Amino acid sequence: MFGSGLSQLIPLLASLILGRLYTSEEFGVFILFSSLVSFLAVPATLRYEVAIMIPKKNNDAFHLVLLALAISFISSSILFIITLIYPISLSELLSSPNIRPWLIYLGASVFLISSIQILSVWFNRQKHYKTISTMMIAQSGGSATVNIIDGFMGKTSGGLIPGSLAGQLLASGILFPKFVRQTKRLFPFFSWQQLKRNAITYSEYPKYNFPHRMVDMISITGLPLLITYFFSEAVLGSYGFMLRVLKAPLGILSSSLGQVYFQQISDSVVSKKTILPLFKKTLFHVGLLALPFFIIILFWGPDIFAFIFGPRWYIAGTYAQYLSPWLFVSTLSSPVSQTPLSLGYVKLNMWIGIANNLLLISLFFGFSYLYADAETVFKFMGYILPFSYLFLLYWYYHIIKKYEHEIKNKQGLR
Repeated sequence: MFGSGLSQLIPLLASLILGRLYTSEEFGVFILFSSLVSFLAVPATLRYEVAIMIPKKNNDAFHLVLLALAISFISSSILFIITLIYPISLSELLSSPNIRPWLIYLGASVFLISSIQILSVWFNRQKHYKTISTMMIAQSGGSATVNIIDGFMGKTSGGLIPGSLAGQLLASGILFPKFVRQTKRLFPFFSWQQLKRNAITYSEYPKYNFPHRMVDMISITGLPLLITYFFSEAVLGSYGFMLRVLKAPLGILSSSLGQVYFQQISDSVVSKKTILPLFKKTLFHVGLLALPFFIIILFWGPDIFAFIFGPRWYIAGTYAQYLSPWLFVSTLSSPVSQTPLSLGYVKLNMWIGIANNLLLISLFFGFSYLYADAETVFKFMGYILPFSYLFLLYWYYHIIKKYEHEIKNKQGLR
């Protein structure tokens, strides 16, 4: 928990300096690049890394790690060749000429990110949480350090991409050697036949989890692409900077309360105990902590951003102001988002999640087509999107009430 919180806090603290060293256009190039990496890292492993926690035997999990790493290396190599041959066409397709020199690093970044994800699951399986925390802090700290140094030296043309790559290399440099040392006794037992057998045994992950995750990534990747297409890298940079600043405190709040909620609701469901008080208490605590923060952003967001990060980020504060209703309700729902999974609504939760992501993209596309300025678009998004998350909260409440009714009936029959 400490490592996760600190790794999210470092970018926020670094933003106090980076906001005065980099322009919104340079941030935009980075946001676009990192969005592409996040999206492409999903097919890079076919989601086999999710299965690493499942096998009873470490040898099977070890083969899944090697399988995921091999798929990632092949996928990233193909991506490298594509970016090497078609950099101009790709930059035109992305509506971003400034990203052209950096596309060649896309394959390397995808491989590094997917490798970090794969090995993090392995160390999570081994309960080596300290290794994961050290890696996360090193990645955030390394990225921030390189970006600050580049900023002071005037090397800002690539936005924050060099620092991001440096952080990924540092994180990989921590995980890979430790993985090799930890599993050296398993390498003599490597078998191509077992690798193939594990690929078949856990084929449900590329078949089902992979397409679900790809749809989930629509909102993460699709929105930055649409912002660049309809507006500019500067608008994307201001939007991305705004999320970067707000993500740290909100991420720490959501993850800490969410983990506690998920553990407690899972135990309660297994024991057939009531969960409605826990649901209400979690919502109350999140609202109590988040509401004052968003009220301040709602009324004084532009001035706060301009004062803390510099006048150039006044517009980022304006975006935060307009989107604060949406961000507040999404923060409210985030810690309790595991409710449907705990109660067995896996498939329905998937379809509702897909609909939510498509709604986000469709609304942005529609408003951007109708209106020429980003401020108007974000204002409408901030007013409309909260209702989708309010619907989610109502659905969570509804299925909890249904669960409560069922356990009361069962207890009454005894």
